Amino acid sequence: MSDWKDLYSEVKKRKMEALNKKDVVKAVEKHGKILAIEGEYEKPEKVLEHMYASEKRFIKRKHIKKKIRKLDFIKYDLVLIGCSGKSIPAAVFSRIREFVAAGGWLLTTDWAIEKIVERIFPGYIRWNRERTDDAVVSCQIMQPNHPFLDGVVGELQQNKWASKSSKKDEFKWWLENRSYPIQIIDFNSVHVLISSWEIKNKWGEAPVLVYFDYGKRGGRVIHMISHTHLQKGGVKGKYASALILTNILDEKISVKMGIQKEPTPGYVSNWGDYQKASQQGNQPPLEEQWVTPSTKKTDYVTPNNLEDTSNVGLTTTSQIVQVQVNDPKFSYATKCAYCGYDFGEYTKKIYKCKECEIPYHEDCINQQVNEGTCKNCGRILLW
Repeated sequence: MSDWKDLYSEVKKRKMEALNKKDVVKAVEKHGKILAIEGEYEKPEKVLEHMYASEKRFIKRKHIKKKIRKLDFIKYDLVLIGCSGKSIPAAVFSRIREFVAAGGWLLTTDWAIEKIVERIFPGYIRWNRERTDDAVVSCQIMQPNHPFLDGVVGELQQNKWASKSSKKDEFKWWLENRSYPIQIIDFNSVHVLISSWEIKNKWGEAPVLVYFDYGKRGGRVIHMISHTHLQKGGVKGKYASALILTNILDEKISVKMGIQKEPTPGYVSNWGDYQKASQQGNQPPLEEQWVTPSTKKTDYVTPNNLEDTSNVGLTTTSQIVQVQVNDPKFSYATKCAYCGYDFGEYTKKIYKCKECEIPYHEDCINQQVNEGTCKNCGRILLW
């Protein structure tokens, strides 16, 4: 399935029939409004026309200067500014900032981290000044329960999305040549949903998909490396991208309309052979696999490690304690177990796992607690 129309049709069908999101989809079709602005390298019209929404507007790059000055941003729920964003006049930066401060959601891609996010919303994330190769990299899903990733883990387990050249559980993301790695500045505000250790090892930073809230009315800025029209990650990568993109608008409208829905923990209704194998005792159901803490160091959630259930059933716990300034065992050069950054310029509270003494930034420990176990030793974290 390579045609974008068929791909997004499948996404909508799966959400309505298997992911318990029929009410949300219908609400987006009735109320959701999205604006996409073309970039030099991002071509959002390829996917925009196939998304479900009540209003979808696309502005070509050659028309930006003419149309954007008169544009009423506030009427839209989600605004997508594609890579690179340099065609957006600086004169409208304040209006984009006001749009988000008033509760709007902004999605940017790749080079727009420098041209848009750094300039309009400084102090949250930035480009680390490295440029990637043209590459397809493995990814780790850091927050599988987040609404933006609703259903992604379970959907990617289906045999239909596995290419002949990849393992069944691989989740890969395509990087454009010279993509911009995402460096986090404000660890307390920025949330990392998808990471890639491959990107970090080769180009210094791991984040793939991040977001931060802005203002007091529910505004949000979302940024992803590469583009919405993933071209080389295989059909599976394109499907994951389509799920995430539609999930973002789903969540915006759910919040706006007051629709409450339990997150889908990787479960889909027609697993077929996978569910049959589970019932025969060959392996536990998928939702049990990825929420069961692992004693391994790589206990982040990724489709690559979902099948390993040999080390489950943790019973030991560890207390979370605050690191004192005069603690002789602590060094500000030590890396945070969650995000991988040191504490050199960090001024807020620092915590550690009492048993293994691995440190965390304040926001990082809160996110790690949500995952349940220490990133380093695998013990259940308790306050």
